[in-house]
Amino acid sequence: MISSFSLKRRVTPMTSFLGTAAILAGCTIGVPADREGQRVSSGISSVTITSSAVLDSANPTVASETVEPTESVIENPLTDDIAGQLQLAVAETVSLYGGSAGIALSDGDMTVSAGDVSPAASWSTIKVPIAIAALREDPSQRENVVAAIQWSDNSAAQRLWESLGDPEQAGAATRNVLTEGGVQIPVNTVVTRDDFSSFGQTKWSVSDQARFAANVECIYGSEPVLEDMMMIDPSQSWGIGGLPQAQFKGGWGPEPDGSYTARQFGLTKDLTTGQTRAVEIIVRPEAGSFKDAQSMSNELISKVQSMLPQMPATSC
Repeated sequence: MISSFSLKRRVTPMTSFLGTAAILAGCTIGVPADREGQRVSSGISSVTITSSAVLDSANPTVASETVEPTESVIENPLTDDIAGQLQLAVAETVSLYGGSAGIALSDGDMTVSAGDVSPAASWSTIKVPIAIAALREDPSQRENVVAAIQWSDNSAAQRLWESLGDPEQAGAATRNVLTEGGVQIPVNTVVTRDDFSSFGQTKWSVSDQARFAANVECIYGSEPVLEDMMMIDPSQSWGIGGLPQAQFKGGWGPEPDGSYTARQFGLTKDLTTGQTRAVEIIVRPEAGSFKDAQSMSNELISKVQSMLPQMPATSC
């Protein structure tokens, strides 16, 4: 594996700061059950220092400037050690279930990832920024937000999306929330797979999703959605859902060959210190069933849970 570190300036309505990020690449995964999903291929990470979009101070949801990335090598023994442990956890999990997997931990500035880190379909995890955007525009959408987040109801998510305007307007509103969460990814607004939502096929890497998770508490209007992320239906509380005081959202869906990809992102609280850490996982077991994807997620989380306190806590 080759590790890398990226420094990212994150600007939210409340704060602006420069930080470091570490990335280690290398595997893939799969999961099922809520109508979204895609394949990931193993990759080699690069070393970058990135300055993210700067938000207009008069309107924190509008990006006013984008600075192109530059590259620089950074050495960090701590993140190298964590990355190595994560890669071992991924390798051991894949040895049991086959297929591929990826994982990322982040504090909002520093992100360490291992396994398959290629961008993959968001599935229902994209419902989180959509829900935040929809509540900003129309607080009466609360009932749809509860259904879309707690039960992963696809019809409710579609109503939230439509409440934001036409597909391009909905995509822009969702993208603004993602930008405030420290990531810049294009939101898919065109149906690319029959019977599946356009937005669920938005490509999202594990590193960017972990970074968004770490920053989500800083995003204006996120509080109600975070409350719902603490009350996920028990049938969906595998993987990250088993961590202490987890606030999370999962997404899953079939590949064209019928096998399932599953992913989750969220926050977990250290019951001793009260500190919060952000985690993202994605799995694709060789057997291809949703049940195997759930079990594979549980296995991966069980192998990394003890190392979470080594990561810097989120600061929002």
